Amino acid sequence: MRRRAQAGFALLEVALAMALMATCGMGLLSAQLALARHASASATQARAAFAADALAEATLETGSAARDQWRARAAALVADGQVSLSGSQVVLSWTALRDEAVAGRDCAGTSATEGGRACVALAFAQ
Repeated sequence: MRRRAQAGFALLEVALAMALMATCGMGLLSAQLALARHASASATQARAAFAADALAEATLETGSAARDQWRARAAALVADGQVSLSGSQVVLSWTALRDEAVAGRDCAGTSATEGGRACVALAFAQ
């Protein structure tokens, strides 16, 4: 009788071990996906900073052709990029990923999370 009562415990232990392994696997997968998202957001921010710097340098030149060319390139370098140039400040904003925009961070006086956008602002001396 005792042997018959313990017959299903091995199957229960295996089921619990498999559930634990599946939970750990899903946690690892989630961490890897979050790392990939953050790497993509970081690369976008680096491209935006490069484009804003190039636009600021082009603004210092006498002709407006280089400035207009970098405005067009900024939209190509950063998906849905919008350039704002006012005086001696360049602001480049783009559509932020789901967890890229940080609440409370502002760019040129406007909230970066307005409408799900992230931005880079660069001030320069003329």
